[in-house]
Amino acid sequence: MYKKKNFLAIILARAGSKRIPNKNLQLIGNKPMIQFTIESAIYSLQKSNIIISSNDIKVHNVAKKLGLNVPFIRPHNLSTETATTSSVILHAIQWYKKQHGLIPDNLILLQPTSPFRTAGDIKKSMRQFITSKKKTLVSACIPTQHPGDFLYQDNNKKFKRLKIIKLKKNFNKRKKYPKMYFIDGGIYISKTTQFIETHDMIGKDPDIFLTSQSHAIDIDTPFDLELARIMYKKLIKKFA
Repeated sequence: MYKKKNFLAIILARAGSKRIPNKNLQLIGNKPMIQFTIESAIYSLQKSNIIISSNDIKVHNVAKKLGLNVPFIRPHNLSTETATTSSVILHAIQWYKKQHGLIPDNLILLQPTSPFRTAGDIKKSMRQFITSKKKTLVSACIPTQHPGDFLYQDNNKKFKRLKIIKLKKNFNKRKKYPKMYFIDGGIYISKTTQFIETHDMIGKDPDIFLTSQSHAIDIDTPFDLELARIMYKKLIKKFA
């Protein structure tokens, strides 16, 4: 049985997105996007084990309204476009250690751009991680398009098919494709010592927490945002 106190959830919410201005605060239905992730975290973990790392005061205000203590404003040097995710996570770990005198056993990275990842997904992934022998876990889904059907442009600007595996002639390539999974960005879990050593939340051989495609949307462009809004309306009508 997993213990919630053994996990520290870190929600990263930097202000300054260029593709979607004020991305974390964009409304989906009647909620700012980040509220979905905060609520899922609250229903999955102790509030004291959830950290919002943000330089956006409006994001802080949303978190506080939902009952979270916001311990710090993310430093400016960690709020630029060039700041790495690993450096921001390390900053949160260092803050936690300073406050509590120890580091948590495990880390969970939750990105606000995955609003349809649920509390149930988080709880199940934590249970799976505890019983797994792996040091990291990522949520992933079956991709709608297989990479074997992709084209890439080489250094000579020629378009070539992405080679997945070599097959004999006359074989049905689609049936012979290896299984592929899309890292949807909703849940990353790592042993804290593993992350401190590698600065990598995925690792070389992660466990996979399989999510449904409806939970796996990752909002990165205006199109993704509009798709999420449409999906949310449909889901509300379906389950109302």
